[in-house]
Amino acid sequence: MIKLFAVDLDDTLLRDGNIISKEDKQAIRDLEESGVKVVIASGRSEPTLKDVILELGLEKNKHVGVNGALVLDLNGKNEFSKYIDRDTYVNLIERLRSENREFFCYCDGGLMYEHVDKLRPQVEYFHSAKALIKGDVMSIPQCPRVNTYYGDEEELSYVRSICPEGLYSTANSGILDYMPIGLNKFSGLELVLKEYGIDKKDVACIGDQESDLDMFNNCGYSFAVSNCDDFAREAADIVLPRSHNENGVAYAIYKYLLKDEDKLSKI
Repeated sequence: MIKLFAVDLDDTLLRDGNIISKEDKQAIRDLEESGVKVVIASGRSEPTLKDVILELGLEKNKHVGVNGALVLDLNGKNEFSKYIDRDTYVNLIERLRSENREFFCYCDGGLMYEHVDKLRPQVEYFHSAKALIKGDVMSIPQCPRVNTYYGDEEELSYVRSICPEGLYSTANSGILDYMPIGLNKFSGLELVLKEYGIDKKDVACIGDQESDLDMFNNCGYSFAVSNCDDFAREAADIVLPRSHNENGVAYAIYKYLLKDEDKLSKI
């Protein structure tokens, strides 16, 4: 029996233009009313993650941000599940600075940067400008994730090659992430499940890309929207016939979780 549904945001619940359809919103409300908790599991930072949670009316639940590093609790205290070792962090920042690379660092409350130009459009699309905090990134006491820019495949190969020992990298839309090994969306989700006393076999999840694989591999049931990448397509239990722009989340809810053919026919 599914007791919790973990939902990715970008290119899954969020349509192009960062819009959530009325059909997906209604399906989430219907699922919550049936007794299934809906938890957002996203790479986004606190400011925009909070906006989505409030828009969906899910503020009573705990949620997962920063690809599993942040457990967001709008009714209590946030928690980092894992962060970069201090020496590793200092060495990485010094290298990025020495190469005059654009980068930003996740911190409690948003994204701290020293200078961004090429990165700004991606940051504002995925996080919004209000998430950006200008300052000395060395002042961050605990950083779970550092992002840098890449312009083409050759540059992507290079920034992957300088990933420090103890960290791993993922890339999407011109942004490469450095994160601690063992940090993923499921490591954050696992803390939420422990809080709620829910077994992972009773969890369904939905996503679209490589960063969702640990959820797919650990949850009892996994869906990928039709616009997913090859990694998600291979790992998901079900690849849906609908994309993020075609109410893929609502389709999964009505077809497989609520099994409501009448509502399914109307989306």
